[in-house]
Amino acid sequence: MAQSPAGNRRASTLMRVQFGEYQLDTETRTLRRGGQRIPVQSKAFDLLAYLIERRERVVCSDELLDALWSGLHVTPAALSTAVQKARQAVGDDGEHQAVLHTEHGKGFRFVAEVTDLSVPETAPPSSAHSGSESAGAAPKSLIAELKRRNVFRVGVAYGIVAWLLMEMASVVLPTFEAPHWVMKVLTFLVILGFPSALILAWAFELTPEGIKLEKSVDRAESITQQTGRKLDFSIIGLLALAVVFLAVDHYVLETEPEPATAAAERVLAAEPVELGKSIAVLPFLNMSADAGQEYFADGIAEELLNTLAQFEDLRVVGRTSSFSFRNSDANLTEIGEALNADVILEGSVRKAGDRVRITAQLNNAKDGFHLWSETYDRELTNIFAIQTEIATAIATTLRVRLSSEDRDRLATEPTENLEAYQAYLRGKRRLAAEETVEAIKLFEKAIDLDPEFALAYVGLADSFMVEDDSAGLLRMDVLERARAMANKALAIDARLGDAHAVLARIRWLETDFAGAAAAYQRAVTLGPSSQRAFFEYGSLLFFKFGRYEEALALTKRAVELDPLSAEPIQLAGEILRTLGRLEESQRWHELALEIDPDFAGVYFGVMGHHWFDTGRIDEAIISQRKGLIIDPNAWSYAIYGWLWLELGDPDEAEHWISRAYEMDPEEYYAIDALQALAIFRGDDAAARVYGDKAYEIRPRDELSLTFMRDRRIREGRYAEARALYEEHYPELLIEGDPRVEQSNVRYAVDLALVLDRTGDREQSELLLTRSLEELRNTPLIGIRGSAIFNVLIHAQRGEKQKALSALRQYIDAGWRGAWWWLLEKPELELLHDEPEYQAMVAEIEADMAAQLARVREMERNGELEPIPEIPATTQ
Repeated sequence: MAQSPAGNRRASTLMRVQFGEYQLDTETRTLRRGGQRIPVQSKAFDLLAYLIERRERVVCSDELLDALWSGLHVTPAALSTAVQKARQAVGDDGEHQAVLHTEHGKGFRFVAEVTDLSVPETAPPSSAHSGSESAGAAPKSLIAELKRRNVFRVGVAYGIVAWLLMEMASVVLPTFEAPHWVMKVLTFLVILGFPSALILAWAFELTPEGIKLEKSVDRAESITQQTGRKLDFSIIGLLALAVVFLAVDHYVLETEPEPATAAAERVLAAEPVELGKSIAVLPFLNMSADAGQEYFADGIAEELLNTLAQFEDLRVVGRTSSFSFRNSDANLTEIGEALNADVILEGSVRKAGDRVRITAQLNNAKDGFHLWSETYDRELTNIFAIQTEIATAIATTLRVRLSSEDRDRLATEPTENLEAYQAYLRGKRRLAAEETVEAIKLFEKAIDLDPEFALAYVGLADSFMVEDDSAGLLRMDVLERARAMANKALAIDARLGDAHAVLARIRWLETDFAGAAAAYQRAVTLGPSSQRAFFEYGSLLFFKFGRYEEALALTKRAVELDPLSAEPIQLAGEILRTLGRLEESQRWHELALEIDPDFAGVYFGVMGHHWFDTGRIDEAIISQRKGLIIDPNAWSYAIYGWLWLELGDPDEAEHWISRAYEMDPEEYYAIDALQALAIFRGDDAAARVYGDKAYEIRPRDELSLTFMRDRRIREGRYAEARALYEEHYPELLIEGDPRVEQSNVRYAVDLALVLDRTGDREQSELLLTRSLEELRNTPLIGIRGSAIFNVLIHAQRGEKQKALSALRQYIDAGWRGAWWWLLEKPELELLHDEPEYQAMVAEIEADMAAQLARVREMERNGELEPIPEIPATTQ
């Protein structure tokens, strides 16, 4: 039903009605409860009035849009907001729709019982023939006397003054946050004053000598007529004042509402308005009678998060951060500030039998104002349609630009099998809790129920990667299974960024770093809000390519997406440390510990700082010990043992490295540490056994490949040593133009000696030259530092003094990482008899002995927290 723009603010007829405790008056455009005026948004008031007039039927959305916004183009989100504000005004929470009922697919209906207050009460019938004429004369004379004494005028004036007083109080009292009882007391006094004013007007009269009792005034001297005229002017003035107040109240104050209301009006404006484009999805409340259905509520929220995360024009806060506010007392503004989110999506899920009710609400994080909300009461089989509607409504409200691919993705249901979907959600919950064996079973069940369920394949691939060989599988078997599942997922839906991220991790573990980088690039393109993909991509560029600035940018993006996840914060600290920005690095590490004081990764990062930056192995042991107590895994035990080897205590090192190997015989670092221990002790047979095993697991890794190369050189098997690089780093053997870069420079230096021993001196020298150029752009020390490889280059070239000067520089800077191994490399045989060299080696040995003594003293004094013995889990 179309109306003119001017008519949009009024119901088609004037009415004053009551429903429950509420009264609505279209003439004064007020909504009251118990006599107290309730602020209500203009469009919400019009919506209530329109629906009350048509309460005998369901009013469709199109009719409401046409009636309330005639001539304007607005989105359905505007109507949703008006409905939400109307429900808030009349105490209808939307969950139990006692006033405004949503007829899904049809429209809205006003369902509360209505009493019409605008119909005048019918006077009791009078008889023209009953009673004497004198009986009829008495009322006439009484009315005349009431007029003469100005009782009617006083009544009218009092009514106007009382109305103005109540209206002003309804505006002023909330401003001063006055309690509700103040308005009630004022209302009571105003009502009590009305009969008192009439009685006083009847009993007293204003005379030139002042106020006197009416019976004491001579009628001939009465001035009630003049007083009446003054009252008439006063009434006219009061009426004018009332008109001015109404105009200000309804046209000025309404056009300049308070910030929260203003935000709502801007959302409803016909012109596009840029709202925040960062959103946090809080865990949905489980309102089901069965507490075990929490997995379903979590799953709905997480799947919505994942869906929104694929929108290129929207930044979505990661699950770790947003779900950390489960059962939190923080308000929406506090949550928004903590997560750096502009808007927050919250909701609830009630599942009963084959039906589900999902309530979703989008809030402005800056002021908590509701931007959009809706309740979906559907059959469980419509769960994907609900998710699509919610995601679409959010995109519309925030004016997110959806590509055709986005719309196609929204229209595609992940599975038609509801049981498979529920198994998938249970699997996701188990995987989040690192219960990988159960997660695998649930994902496999989902796939059995629907072999075309792509997300279930991604979940299974993820589970294999997390579980690794704890289920009794060899690492290569695990990687192949995970690869097969990820590829199957992509064969079904090539747009799954998480599947590309799985493939990237697999390629990284296989040391196919270029392939991993390409897969991560695809993952972040498809999932612009995928915190994990950005974090892992940044890690790859940091650890394997030395592209530190790019790595830092990616990692900071991961922090932005998941600001309460300590892991990317810790990595950012590591990258900054490598860049030499140590003060910044320390602040990031402190932030990570502030967010998660029990995050072992920070202690491991500080350990690396002391190991590779400062040469304080004793401090590294203290830090690694703290992390080890929090996270006693095979890797942390193996590194702890490595540190004792650095201090020159092979027996203590063996205790912890053996513990790591017992916990996990396939842990790469435990195997490499055993190989290092054997080399330290001169046990060639044991070094060969563990070296072969390490090489089998990670043939391209620096430690396993370099150990293998050194052994081949010592045994004079140069052709076999060269074959290692032909297989894994063929770009270094391109004749006349080897490609030397940050990711392979150390291998280039190692290969140069092999080529020199096989007579290919020209290619060897070319590798050394290009390696030295690349190392000039590498930090001197640190976990990504050059690790005296330029010393090796000078020594290979026979440049003794340059080599010794460079080594002096490293030692003074704090280089100690793997010192005993690097100083025994074949390239440095040229220096072994040099007194200067021997003195520097002795200097390091003395430093390590002093640091070892300090650690032992701390142990004796009880300054170090004891490491609990963990039962071995050998297989």
